[in-house]
Amino acid sequence: MAEELEEILNESTEEDEASINYAILATAYFSSIFVERIEQEIRLFRGAGMSDAGIVTALSNDLSSGGRIFGEYSRAIKRGIVLGIMQGFRVGQDAIYGDSVKFRWVSVGSPRICNDCKSRIDTVLTWDQWQEQGLPASGFSVCKENCFCQLIPENVEIDNPVIVQGSGAESTR
Repeated sequence: MAEELEEILNESTEEDEASINYAILATAYFSSIFVERIEQEIRLFRGAGMSDAGIVTALSNDLSSGGRIFGEYSRAIKRGIVLGIMQGFRVGQDAIYGDSVKFRWVSVGSPRICNDCKSRIDTVLTWDQWQEQGLPASGFSVCKENCFCQLIPENVEIDNPVIVQGSGAESTR
């Protein structure tokens, strides 16, 4: 296992490391927001006269139910993971194609497509132009890192938007 990990690390590029660092920084950012949120809740509970035991009970209940505090944190971690996956996808796509082909914006039709992404459907640009405009899940759009849109080489035939069966999207069209 250690040898395999060492081999992977030796093969990683600066882009790979930058992509991983980006995802780690985003997750750390989400975690720091969570810490602030817990501290804020504790201050509010104390300000309302709640005992430490009551605060522990309230926070434990929120944790076990996936309530507003811990549920928010869970969603933030999910966003960090998706962001890391999307960053890795972009690094690979850039390494394979670079600016040798143009890319078409393809939306994955979840139940809704944000207006920022909707306005880009079927637009074709080079990789560098897309980087300047904002790549999917890069944070430029209303959907931010929750974006599942893709840049597909323009010569690839694909439905646009792609409707994921069972997502509920087919009923909104």
